[in-house]
Amino acid sequence: GGVPSIPVDDPKWTSLPRLLLMGPRRGGKTSIQRVVFHKMSPHETLFQLEATQQLERAVVDQTPLCRFTIWDFPGDYYGDGDVFSGQTSLIFCLDAQDEPYDHVLQSFTNAVTRAIQVNPQITIEVFINKVDGELFLTDDSKFDCRRDIMTQVTDELQDAGLSADGVHIRYHLTSIYDHSIYEALSRVVQRLIPQLPTLENLLNVMVSTCSMEKAYLFDVVSKLYISTDSSPVDMQSVELCSDMIDVVLDVSGIYGLGPLDDEDEIDPDSAYDNESASVIRLSNGMVLYLKEVDTMLALVCITRGQNFRKKSLINYNIGRLRRALRALVPPVDQPTHQNGV
Repeated sequence: GGVPSIPVDDPKWTSLPRLLLMGPRRGGKTSIQRVVFHKMSPHETLFQLEATQQLERAVVDQTPLCRFTIWDFPGDYYGDGDVFSGQTSLIFCLDAQDEPYDHVLQSFTNAVTRAIQVNPQITIEVFINKVDGELFLTDDSKFDCRRDIMTQVTDELQDAGLSADGVHIRYHLTSIYDHSIYEALSRVVQRLIPQLPTLENLLNVMVSTCSMEKAYLFDVVSKLYISTDSSPVDMQSVELCSDMIDVVLDVSGIYGLGPLDDEDEIDPDSAYDNESASVIRLSNGMVLYLKEVDTMLALVCITRGQNFRKKSLINYNIGRLRRALRALVPPVDQPTHQNGV
């Protein structure tokens, strides 16, 4: 509601990478999209969303480095072969609480078989969604569920004549009620970014030069991290960085906007600009440092307090990183936004 439409056949959008959200009814596909990209509260999805009746498309292009379209398919509908062509990621969402999975995984195998025939390079992801009920109170129960599904998919693929080695599928345990859905989608989106190896190298140099512990590049609007350095990712640190973005946007939205006329609509993101920055010191001696580096793109660093004393050196290197990022992508002519199709 209230999202302006754009032409489906506009080459500006048709050339972008695609995320295909497929799966059974009530698998949580639309809820995932609304929570991550439309900022809907997870609890609101319970009573505000009806079952998707037809294919819905949306464009995500807040930042030039991270632009793609999302195709939200109705339950149990897997489209024609053309949708799998080009740079595409197939995301299959299934309800982990809705056992048995036999019929659902058979549909998934059929979709994968068709997708690979059309596009052998397609990336395939399985979101084992809704691992937040009473059945999944422990990590062991979640891992058991994932193992069972992986085994069943391998068997189904072999029955369909596909080698499990030839089809690389990644499995993610997700819930819209915690940070797992952001982590999973971040990993999916990263595979659609051709400049990813360069981004990782830039962040490696940044972390090494400034003696940082970790650095992330976040899409500020969706709170997905589109790249990080090559050291292991710690989920807790990603959550901290994500919470920091919320704090910056909330405080900027209250105090960072200039005088407005009564009829002006307030967009909380509009206060985030190229001057946006924030420092949060944690009780364990670590420092979180956020700095804008491109349109709706933030660098969030984690560093030790004693290494943060050289803030001018850090800012100088962030300036170099900012210039490198802008050189990676030619300027985008059209305004950036997130639209429904």
